[in-house]
Amino acid sequence: MKITKLTTQERNVERVNMFLDNVFACGLSLNTVAKFNLYVGKDIDEQEYAEILHHDLTERVFNRAVTYLTRSVKSEKQIRTYLSSLLFKKKGDWFKELSKEAQKEIVEDTIEKLKSYSYINDEEFAEQFILSRLKSKPRGKYILLSELISKGISKEIAEKKLEELVEDEYDILKRVYEKKYGESKITKEDRKKIDFLLRKGFNWDLIERLINNESEE
Repeated sequence: MKITKLTTQERNVERVNMFLDNVFACGLSLNTVAKFNLYVGKDIDEQEYAEILHHDLTERVFNRAVTYLTRSVKSEKQIRTYLSSLLFKKKGDWFKELSKEAQKEIVEDTIEKLKSYSYINDEEFAEQFILSRLKSKPRGKYILLSELISKGISKEIAEKKLEELVEDEYDILKRVYEKKYGESKITKEDRKKIDFLLRKGFNWDLIERLINNESEE
């Protein structure tokens, strides 16, 4: 195959359209063009073309992932889900020229690169998530643990961060209760109030402590 045309894209001057044998082949970044020394008249074989696509797509996916991460901290699982969703974008068909194995490799390479730049850090994500929850939507440890695990955080990391950050779960329970019920008392017969606290992730020992109005140690 011969490169017959390289033209700058109208909407992105940092990318070019490459034509092979007078037929549009793909869009490439200037970095990819430079790395593979691409120029009009150069012959490339199928293997080199696959390498060009792989490099350019890896670069594009990485840049998209970084943009996604600038909005808020994400867990590794959330990033993987996002990257996989790019495979199914109707517009662009980024991966249509690559095998499933090559697609998976691009996702894995991107994950590792993001980690190397500290864009992905599940401990940091867990910490920010817990602090945000405690400030805006206080919950018991059980619910926080369940939420973290559902976002792909390992049980080990989740439990570690909860232990570090949730110093007084009883105080959190009291704040949640008072926000909902004010200064009204709670008894063992108040099933509605008890169920409310259980749904918020507090265990029976803490609820019973509130019922008995025990002082905090």
